[in-house]
Amino acid sequence: MPTFATRSGTSTGASGGAGGRRAHGRREQIVAGTIAVLAAGVVTVLAVARTAFSHELSGEVSDLIAAARPVEPPILTDGALTGLPEPVQRWLRASGAVGRPRPRVVRVQYDGDFRLGEDQPWLPYTSQTYYTTNPPGLLWTVEMRMFGIIPIVGRDRYRDGEGSIKMKVLSLVPVANKTGGGLNQGTLLRYLGETIWFPAGAVAPYITWEPRDAESAIATMSYGGVIASLTVFFDAEGRVVREEATARYNDARGRPERWSIPITAHGRFGGVEVPTEGTGVWNYDTGDFTYIRWRVSDVDYDVPQGG
Repeated sequence: MPTFATRSGTSTGASGGAGGRRAHGRREQIVAGTIAVLAAGVVTVLAVARTAFSHELSGEVSDLIAAARPVEPPILTDGALTGLPEPVQRWLRASGAVGRPRPRVVRVQYDGDFRLGEDQPWLPYTSQTYYTTNPPGLLWTVEMRMFGIIPIVGRDRYRDGEGSIKMKVLSLVPVANKTGGGLNQGTLLRYLGETIWFPAGAVAPYITWEPRDAESAIATMSYGGVIASLTVFFDAEGRVVREEATARYNDARGRPERWSIPITAHGRFGGVEVPTEGTGVWNYDTGDFTYIRWRVSDVDYDVPQGG
């Protein structure tokens, strides 16, 4: 009997161990399956969010372009430069814009690095900006990468004299969504500063120029009840090498701050020479904060969206 009892006990233990292992295996399979289902659900949600936000931004670009009207006169003539400060005339002639059509829509593609704050790391980004010249409008779409993998997608917009910003992490979680207020002045100045990528836009009726010295002039834009100015600096060859504003609205600080755009390289697109490399800098009293580094890869004049 002791021997029987020992064999019986051994047999029961082996059976229970096998059953336990099978039960444990089933639990692991259930957990793994649940994780797979949840992961698939997250991927689906993110994919749907990205598609929806991309569609929204694409619709905004289409609306901006649809509102653009022909520019008159359609050609930038040398006579249109009469009365402009000498360095501005030198720039427009040297750029190759004189004698060419004045664009209705402009598309600029550039990439580089961006910082969301003074204590934040550089994030690589790619971007595409559409501009209209009549009426003035801008829509900048951008995608940055946190830690090299997490996308922040969004846009800046200037339309009907109103500035707006919208940014989302993973195209889903809003991190910025503001319209109007100080952004109207901030995006107006951005638009004015970025006419360097379509020089013919610098002679639009909403922009005036004042002489300063042989190497610089002051541009003032008045639109939608907002007026703002910046100083543009030129080299001896007539190229824009720097822009400065004494007071551009800074959304992070909620007040105007000094702002500058140093330019370090130039290139030619569509027969027009424009800046191709530079930085954006907030010139705080406590020191300069460089928040963006940009490199232009393409400039298209009057190319339809998606063209």
